[in-house]
Amino acid sequence: MRRLVWVLLLVPLVALGYWAFPFLQAFFRYGGLPRNLSQPLNVLVQGVSPEYSGYHTRAPENFRGHADTLLLVRFDPAQKRVVALSIPRDTYTVIPGRGYRKINEANVLGGPELAKQVVSRLVGVPVDAYVSISTEALRQAVDALGGVTVCVERPLHYRDTAAQLEINLEPGCQRLDGKNAEAYLRFRKDALGDIGRIQRQQAFFQALREQALSPAGVVRLPQVVSVVEANLRTDLSRAQIGQLVGFAMQRPDLVSLLLPGGFGGGWEVDPAGLEALVNHYFKDQGAEQAASVQDLRGRVASVIYAAEQWEQAKRVRDTLHRLGMRVILREVDAAPERSEVLSNGDSGLAQALAGQLGIPWRISGETTLGADLTVRLGASRKNP
Repeated sequence: MRRLVWVLLLVPLVALGYWAFPFLQAFFRYGGLPRNLSQPLNVLVQGVSPEYSGYHTRAPENFRGHADTLLLVRFDPAQKRVVALSIPRDTYTVIPGRGYRKINEANVLGGPELAKQVVSRLVGVPVDAYVSISTEALRQAVDALGGVTVCVERPLHYRDTAAQLEINLEPGCQRLDGKNAEAYLRFRKDALGDIGRIQRQQAFFQALREQALSPAGVVRLPQVVSVVEANLRTDLSRAQIGQLVGFAMQRPDLVSLLLPGGFGGGWEVDPAGLEALVNHYFKDQGAEQAASVQDLRGRVASVIYAAEQWEQAKRVRDTLHRLGMRVILREVDAAPERSEVLSNGDSGLAQALAGQLGIPWRISGETTLGADLTVRLGASRKNP
């Protein structure tokens, strides 16, 4: 009987050890025990594109390729939020000693230290640390998580035989494995180019966060940590890693932003728009934005809908006109999962319009270019 009791106690302990082993590996490599994050931390996150030593052959990963994805991420304990500013790879800026060039070249020319310097100079805030991640980390992490569900608005088809990249995604809400998630995040062969890719990335990160924090996702997190930490490089200190782990356990809100600008010679930065975003989200200057229904007058709103939602779209259009707004109608092949109002930074306007339509709002760079606000009509949730 005593032996049976010991066996019953030992089995869950072995199972717990097996589950926690990837966390322990990460701890021994980086040494970060959870601790309190008392001050904001700005981290440059680079998704480094693979390099090739020959046709079809990937070179060993050295994290010195072009930064196809650039995010300046602010971990803000006072606001209990994570702010991720996406910087288009084709943004032209001054790279010290190299002149006026695309920002994604900084990592190639001088590694992450130069990339930190360039991004800090562009945005106007200090960059405390960097994290460089390979595409392999993304693919393996999604598979370890059991896939991530996203809503593909339009067909995505592209083939690059040299890079061994084949993208074949049809419209609709679907669960993507690691290979298809990489394809979804790397596709940029449409009218919006890299901006469309960034907007898909922001939608994906939101879905990834929801999946990771779900009960099923939490169970899989050790395996996710294991594959990610083996495919990244960082100069975060042990103390900083522990602070970020402790902060993540508080389940902070996620705010996604797109560097304000427009198409020109690459992506041309809007200095006034960038200053407004940085002051509010990175420098905590000014009170939380507030707006009334009157502030919506003269604003431009985009309405995203699928063909079968035309009647709903017309009702929303008429409501927006009554509010004095100008309207852009944008039809997609498949509706997103839920209805919401989106804004690239202005929470007051987003909240005011969401209140009129009776749907949620969110800050995200997924907004339609040229519009102040975007209304997405979802397929499976309450519609206005």
